[in-house]
Amino acid sequence: MLSAFEPNVKATIAFLNQLRVRVNASTVNETLQNHPDWPSLLSVSDVLHKWGVPNGAGKVAPENMDELPLPFIAVTDNRETPLAVVTAINDHEVSSLYDSYKKEATENRSDFIKRWNGIYLIAEPSTHAGEPDYEKIKRKESVIAFIRIITPVMVAVAATFIFLVNTRTNIFPATGAILQYFITLAGLLVTSLLLWYEMDKNNPLLNKVCTGIANGNCTAVLTHKGAKVFSWLSWSELGVGYYAGALLCMIFAGEHLLPYLSLIALFNLLAMPYPVFSVYYQWRVIKQWCVLCLAVQALLIAGIINVLANHLYGSAHEISFPIFAQSFLLYALPLLVWFTIKPFILKLREAKHMKRDYLRIKFNTEIFATLLRKQKQVAAPAGSLGIDLGNPAAKHTLIKVCNPYCGPCAKAHPEIEKLLEDVPDLKVRIIFNATNRETDIRSKPAKHLLAIAAMNDPGTIRKALDDWYLADKKDYAAFAGKYPVNGALQQQDEKVEHMRRWCDESGIEYTPTFFLNGYQLPGTYNITDLKYFLLEEL
Repeated sequence: MLSAFEPNVKATIAFLNQLRVRVNASTVNETLQNHPDWPSLLSVSDVLHKWGVPNGAGKVAPENMDELPLPFIAVTDNRETPLAVVTAINDHEVSSLYDSYKKEATENRSDFIKRWNGIYLIAEPSTHAGEPDYEKIKRKESVIAFIRIITPVMVAVAATFIFLVNTRTNIFPATGAILQYFITLAGLLVTSLLLWYEMDKNNPLLNKVCTGIANGNCTAVLTHKGAKVFSWLSWSELGVGYYAGALLCMIFAGEHLLPYLSLIALFNLLAMPYPVFSVYYQWRVIKQWCVLCLAVQALLIAGIINVLANHLYGSAHEISFPIFAQSFLLYALPLLVWFTIKPFILKLREAKHMKRDYLRIKFNTEIFATLLRKQKQVAAPAGSLGIDLGNPAAKHTLIKVCNPYCGPCAKAHPEIEKLLEDVPDLKVRIIFNATNRETDIRSKPAKHLLAIAAMNDPGTIRKALDDWYLADKKDYAAFAGKYPVNGALQQQDEKVEHMRRWCDESGIEYTPTFFLNGYQLPGTYNITDLKYFLLEEL
């Protein structure tokens, strides 16, 4: 699982595991990749804060590493895996997780000091550290992962079963046919990986495969002009079509397996020059090797040897026009399907990259601060107007203008509660846009909540707000019965009037409307986004 991620993602996952903080690996990957400062140590620090893990970075003389609490992240001079998760230290040795981040590696203390620049990140998880809904997300991901694995396995098993049934209905030595089937199946797997790499050259797992030998560089080979048959068709795509078509022919051959195998054998023999061309081109022209390409050539050669050794072309005289025509369609089908879905795959990948770029811009602190200060600015409500939650002496003030019966206001309420829990230096002020008119259904709930707030019991007002906004059905009579205010509603008329006047003067057009430190929250941001910026200390 870890091999599918980039090194700094793997290091962060390993660090969280050492701290016993539960965050799903995919969440770590997405959050880090979307961070504006990815892949710096700052991005790691910020996401740890996001999951309730206070941390700090600094620099120490490497000889004084014993002063640091374990585990800690060390920044090394290794370009491939710059972050090491140090787990144990003694006078002679240092144990850490790096490279694969799966197993601890122990090395001489002096050797570790040589590759460490002294920069570190230490952390101490809070009581509630971790990812919200961790178990729910993990179960969902486990199901998706299981489906992704079991689906191709079941298809391969079903295809193999059908093929083996075909071999029983054809009286001939089946060894060569069965061997050809599995060579073809392996060929489809490798060419699919090759095509996957063409589409996703940054995939860490495939990159590791492609750089597993000296002068290994799949990218150099696959982006060279020789990697194309035509401008619109690559050798990888042709390879997938070749092996997928052969597999379909063997599966749907039925009682005609012998002539189909002979046709496949002839195609194999026609492909004999290609391994020579590919190996020569990589060796003499590009002077770099593509591991997956070499694997394809090895399978092609194995198929040719099997064809010749087991005389699989022996029934070529039985190839009729219907068999040839059906084979042509079966060979063409995978390529037709691929070129149909390829534009959608490319658009999805482009959309994913655009979203990632957008989020990196969106969560850039300087950009947010600039956008915020370009929004409408309002004067703070006079005195103690409204309902105050959180730290009265906080540096940051968030004003929420809301309607007691507003659905989006109710949806924002738990998000505000979570924000207050995560950001100690924040005060929230709730302003209602109700009026004193008898016909205004907003009036009574707003006055009731203001009357409860006037009791100066923070616990009671927060519970009352929860009961009102989180209720499936807004029933004022039931709410009033649960929270009696003994005739204090009339005492709130002046407050409601002041709030209404403030809303009119501030040009409030809809609810909820949020103002952070006097500026209206830009439309591209929501309440949950604010945690990142408030912890950054705007």
